[in-house]
Amino acid sequence: MNSKRQILKLSLLISMFSLFTACSSDDSKTQNNINYETKILGTWNLISHISSNSITETRTTIVEIGSDYNYTIEFTNNPKFINTNGNYNVNIKETNNQNQTINFNEVINSNANQQEGFHIGEWSINNGKLITRVYDIEPNEPGSYELTTEIVELTDNRLVLKTNNSASSSNNYTVTGNTTLIYER
Repeated sequence: MNSKRQILKLSLLISMFSLFTACSSDDSKTQNNINYETKILGTWNLISHISSNSITETRTTIVEIGSDYNYTIEFTNNPKFINTNGNYNVNIKETNNQNQTINFNEVINSNANQQEGFHIGEWSINNGKLITRVYDIEPNEPGSYELTTEIVELTDNRLVLKTNNSASSSNNYTVTGNTTLIYER
């Protein structure tokens, strides 16, 4: 009788352990997906925009540094859409193949009627990367493309996004470099 009881206890213990590890493994996989998609939701304030690009064919380098930030990005869930609002300056320094440099400013100005910024429109997350589309007027217009952005850091208060700018290359030119955007709540 004592032996049957020990076997029953051991079987119960093994079953509970198997159930626990199976649930815990599934939960961690689900948690990673939910973690990004739920943590990114809400409104973020832009605090830094830094970009450095090179265009191979023209041997041009472009450095962008943001300033005067009054710009927010909001990730909504249903639908998964990015809303931007406000403005900021982008100070651009462009150097050509003859080492001539021009400096100019671009203002990113976004509101409910006109969305501007690095990330706009529908969004998704795949393997820790933010997926959006780049376009001027319509997401499927000629020249638009899917943009994959690495989520470098995502905490309750900080979001760091880094994009490999080669996605903006075309048949006519090759772009290398990165853009890093930092947001806080």
